[in-house]
Amino acid sequence: MPPRPARRTFHPGLAAVALLVAPMNRADDGQGSRLVHEVGVALNFPTGAVAAVSYAPNLTFLDRRLHMGLGARFSSHFGGEAVPYPNGDADLLAAGANNTLTVDQPRNYALNLMFGISARIHAGLELGMNIDLLGVGFGPDVTGTYAGTDPTLAGPQEARPTRFNLLLFGRHDRGQLDSEFFVAYWFGSWGLRAGASHMSTEYTTIRSLDAGNDRFRASATRFFVAGGHRF
Repeated sequence: MPPRPARRTFHPGLAAVALLVAPMNRADDGQGSRLVHEVGVALNFPTGAVAAVSYAPNLTFLDRRLHMGLGARFSSHFGGEAVPYPNGDADLLAAGANNTLTVDQPRNYALNLMFGISARIHAGLELGMNIDLLGVGFGPDVTGTYAGTDPTLAGPQEARPTRFNLLLFGRHDRGQLDSEFFVAYWFGSWGLRAGASHMSTEYTTIRSLDAGNDRFRASATRFFVAGGHRF
Protein backbone atom coordinates (compact mmCIF):
# COMPACT_ATOMS: atom_id res chain seq x y z
CA MET A 1 0.00 0.00 0.00
CA PRO A 2 1.65 3.32 -1.08
CA PRO A 3 2.29 5.84 1.71
CA ARG A 4 -0.18 8.64 2.08
CA PRO A 5 1.08 12.10 1.13
CA ALA A 6 1.62 14.37 4.15
CA ARG A 7 -1.31 16.68 4.82
CA ARG A 8 -0.55 20.37 4.86
CA THR A 9 -2.22 22.17 7.75
CA PHE A 10 -2.77 25.91 7.98
CA HIS A 11 -1.89 27.45 11.34
CA PRO A 12 -3.32 30.99 11.68
CA GLY A 13 -1.00 31.77 14.61
CA LEU A 14 2.17 30.91 12.67
CA ALA A 15 0.91 32.89 9.69
CA ALA A 16 0.42 35.96 11.89
CA VAL A 17 3.94 35.64 13.31
CA ALA A 18 5.34 35.38 9.78
CA LEU A 19 3.50 38.56 8.76
CA LEU A 20 4.98 40.42 11.73
CA VAL A 21 8.53 39.15 11.26
CA ALA A 22 8.70 39.76 7.51
CA PRO A 23 8.71 43.60 7.72
CA MET A 24 11.33 43.43 10.48
CA ASN A 25 13.57 41.30 8.29
CA ARG A 26 13.14 43.72 5.42
CA ALA A 27 14.09 46.60 7.76
CA ASP A 28 17.50 45.04 8.31
CA ASP A 29 18.56 46.05 4.81
CA GLY A 30 20.05 49.28 6.17
CA GLN A 31 16.87 51.36 6.05
CA GLY A 32 15.52 50.34 9.46
CA SER A 33 16.68 50.94 13.02
CA ARG A 34 20.35 51.30 13.82
CA LEU A 35 22.63 52.99 16.32
CA VAL A 36 23.96 56.47 15.53
CA HIS A 37 26.38 58.30 17.85
CA GLU A 38 26.03 62.06 18.18
CA VAL A 39 28.30 64.60 19.86
CA GLY A 40 27.41 68.27 20.25
CA VAL A 41 28.66 71.58 21.64
CA ALA A 42 26.18 74.32 22.64
CA LEU A 43 26.40 77.94 23.81
CA ASN A 44 23.46 79.68 25.52
CA PHE A 45 22.91 83.41 26.01
CA PRO A 46 21.99 86.03 27.30
CA THR A 47 21.24 86.13 31.10
CA GLY A 48 24.57 84.65 31.97
CA ALA A 49 26.32 82.16 29.75
CA VAL A 50 25.96 78.39 29.52
CA ALA A 51 28.38 76.12 27.66
CA ALA A 52 27.50 72.45 27.23
CA VAL A 53 29.04 69.35 25.67
CA SER A 54 26.86 66.29 24.99
CA TYR A 55 27.18 62.72 23.74
CA ALA A 56 24.22 60.52 22.82
CA PRO A 57 24.00 57.09 21.16
CA ASN A 58 20.64 57.24 19.35
CA LEU A 59 18.52 54.51 17.84
CA THR A 60 17.00 55.48 14.48
CA PHE A 61 13.58 54.38 13.25
CA LEU A 62 11.24 54.94 10.31
CA ASP A 63 13.90 54.95 7.61
CA ARG A 64 16.16 57.01 9.90
CA ARG A 65 13.62 59.81 10.20
CA LEU A 66 13.32 59.42 13.98
CA HIS A 67 16.27 59.57 16.42
CA MET A 68 15.80 58.70 20.08
CA GLY A 69 18.13 57.74 22.92
CA LEU A 70 19.86 58.37 26.23
CA GLY A 71 23.15 60.17 26.54
CA ALA A 72 25.27 62.39 28.79
CA ARG A 73 25.65 66.16 29.01
CA PHE A 74 28.25 68.26 30.81
CA SER A 75 27.01 71.81 31.35
CA SER A 76 28.59 74.88 32.89
CA HIS A 77 26.78 78.04 33.99
CA PHE A 78 28.50 81.42 34.45
CA GLY A 79 26.27 84.08 35.99
CA GLY A 80 26.74 87.82 36.44
CA GLU A 81 26.66 90.02 39.50
CA ALA A 82 23.93 89.81 42.14
CA VAL A 83 21.99 86.82 40.75
CA PRO A 84 18.90 86.15 42.94
CA TYR A 85 18.15 82.52 43.87
CA PRO A 86 14.59 82.22 45.24
CA ASN A 87 13.47 79.58 47.72
CA GLY A 88 13.77 76.13 46.09
CA ASP A 89 11.44 74.11 48.32
CA ALA A 90 8.17 73.30 46.48
CA ASP A 91 6.03 73.13 49.64
CA LEU A 92 7.30 76.47 50.95
CA LEU A 93 6.77 78.09 47.55
CA ALA A 94 3.18 76.81 47.53
CA ALA A 95 2.73 78.40 50.96
CA GLY A 96 3.95 81.75 49.60
CA ALA A 97 7.52 81.82 50.92
CA ASN A 98 9.60 84.65 49.50
CA ASN A 99 13.14 83.98 50.75
CA THR A 100 16.10 84.70 48.48
CA LEU A 101 19.83 84.01 48.40
CA THR A 102 21.68 86.50 46.17
CA VAL A 103 24.98 85.22 44.71
CA ASP A 104 27.62 87.24 42.88
CA GLN A 105 29.03 85.58 39.76
CA PRO A 106 27.72 82.02 40.35
CA ARG A 107 29.64 79.14 38.79
CA ASN A 108 27.72 75.86 38.50
CA TYR A 109 28.69 72.63 36.73
CA ALA A 110 26.75 69.43 36.13
CA LEU A 111 27.15 66.01 34.56
CA ASN A 112 23.72 64.57 33.79
CA LEU A 113 22.01 61.66 32.07
CA MET A 114 20.00 63.09 29.18
CA PHE A 115 17.06 61.89 27.07
CA GLY A 116 16.72 63.21 23.52
CA ILE A 117 14.41 62.80 20.54
CA SER A 118 14.36 64.41 17.08
CA ALA A 119 12.40 63.89 13.86
CA ARG A 120 13.47 64.65 10.29
CA ILE A 121 10.88 66.85 8.57
CA HIS A 122 12.40 67.34 5.12
CA ALA A 123 15.87 66.72 3.67
CA GLY A 124 18.27 67.62 6.49
CA LEU A 125 15.71 69.63 8.54
CA GLU A 126 14.86 68.24 11.98
CA LEU A 127 12.80 69.25 15.01
CA GLY A 128 13.74 67.93 18.43
CA MET A 129 14.14 68.26 22.16
CA ASN A 130 16.28 66.91 24.96
CA ILE A 131 16.11 67.05 28.76
CA ASP A 132 18.38 66.19 31.68
CA LEU A 133 17.10 63.40 33.93
CA LEU A 134 19.55 63.01 36.81
CA GLY A 135 23.19 63.49 37.66
CA VAL A 136 25.66 65.32 39.87
CA GLY A 137 26.29 69.03 40.40
CA PHE A 138 29.47 70.72 41.58
CA GLY A 139 31.30 74.03 41.67
CA PRO A 140 32.98 76.47 44.06
CA ASP A 141 31.45 77.34 47.42
CA VAL A 142 30.01 80.87 47.67
CA THR A 143 28.93 83.35 50.31
CA GLY A 144 25.56 84.75 49.32
CA THR A 145 23.35 87.42 50.84
CA TYR A 146 20.20 86.00 52.41
CA ALA A 147 16.89 87.83 52.82
CA GLY A 148 14.03 86.11 54.64
CA THR A 149 11.47 86.49 57.40
CA ASP A 150 13.87 85.98 60.32
CA PRO A 151 16.09 89.09 60.68
CA THR A 152 18.69 87.14 62.68
CA LEU A 153 19.42 85.03 59.55
CA ALA A 154 19.67 87.96 57.14
CA GLY A 155 23.04 88.72 55.58
CA PRO A 156 25.96 86.49 54.53
CA GLN A 157 25.29 82.74 54.24
CA GLU A 158 27.64 80.09 52.88
CA ALA A 159 26.35 77.76 50.14
CA ARG A 160 27.52 75.31 47.50
CA PRO A 161 25.97 73.96 44.25
CA THR A 162 23.46 71.21 45.03
CA ARG A 163 25.20 67.85 44.64
CA PHE A 164 22.32 65.70 43.36
CA ASN A 165 20.34 66.65 40.25
CA LEU A 166 16.95 65.04 39.63
CA LEU A 167 14.09 65.79 37.23
CA LEU A 168 10.81 65.74 39.15
CA PHE A 169 9.03 68.32 36.94
CA GLY A 170 8.37 71.96 37.75
CA ARG A 171 8.98 73.23 41.26
CA HIS A 172 9.90 69.75 42.48
CA ASP A 173 13.11 69.55 40.40
CA ARG A 174 16.43 69.42 42.24
CA GLY A 175 19.88 70.68 41.30
CA GLN A 176 21.12 71.83 37.92
CA LEU A 177 19.06 70.65 34.94
CA ASP A 178 18.96 71.75 31.30
CA SER A 179 16.50 71.15 28.45
CA GLU A 180 16.50 72.21 24.80
CA PHE A 181 13.81 72.66 22.14
CA PHE A 182 15.39 73.16 18.75
CA VAL A 183 15.41 73.23 14.97
CA ALA A 184 18.40 71.54 13.33
CA TYR A 185 19.78 71.12 9.85
CA TRP A 186 22.20 68.33 8.93
CA PHE A 187 24.71 68.58 6.10
CA GLY A 188 25.56 64.89 5.91
CA SER A 189 27.23 63.94 9.20
CA TRP A 190 27.61 67.56 10.41
CA GLY A 191 24.74 69.63 11.75
CA LEU A 192 23.72 72.97 13.23
CA ARG A 193 20.86 73.54 15.65
CA ALA A 194 19.31 76.53 17.41
CA GLY A 195 16.39 77.11 19.73
CA ALA A 196 15.39 77.73 23.34
CA SER A 197 17.14 76.28 26.38
CA HIS A 198 15.50 76.24 29.82
CA MET A 199 18.06 75.75 32.58
CA SER A 200 17.85 75.71 36.37
CA THR A 201 20.76 76.04 38.80
CA GLU A 202 20.58 75.56 42.54
CA TYR A 203 22.55 76.25 45.71
CA THR A 204 22.31 74.48 49.05
CA THR A 205 23.21 76.55 52.10
CA ILE A 206 25.53 75.10 54.74
CA ARG A 207 22.95 75.75 57.46
CA SER A 208 19.16 75.52 57.41
CA LEU A 209 17.41 78.88 57.26
CA ASP A 210 13.76 79.98 57.52
CA ALA A 211 11.35 77.05 57.99
CA GLY A 212 14.31 74.65 57.76
CA ASN A 213 14.91 75.39 54.08
CA ASP A 214 18.42 75.17 52.64
CA ARG A 215 17.75 75.07 48.85
CA PHE A 216 17.67 78.09 46.53
CA ARG A 217 16.94 77.72 42.85
CA ALA A 218 17.01 80.00 39.79
CA SER A 219 15.72 79.25 36.27
CA ALA A 220 16.14 81.06 32.97
CA THR A 221 15.12 80.49 29.35
CA ARG A 222 17.85 81.41 26.87
CA PHE A 223 18.53 81.30 23.14
CA PHE A 224 21.19 78.77 22.13
CA VAL A 225 23.20 77.74 19.09
CA ALA A 226 25.02 74.43 18.73
CA GLY A 227 27.00 72.26 16.37
CA GLY A 228 26.97 68.48 16.15
CA HIS A 229 28.51 65.45 14.47
CA ARG A 230 27.00 61.99 13.88
CA PHE A 231 28.98 58.84 13.25
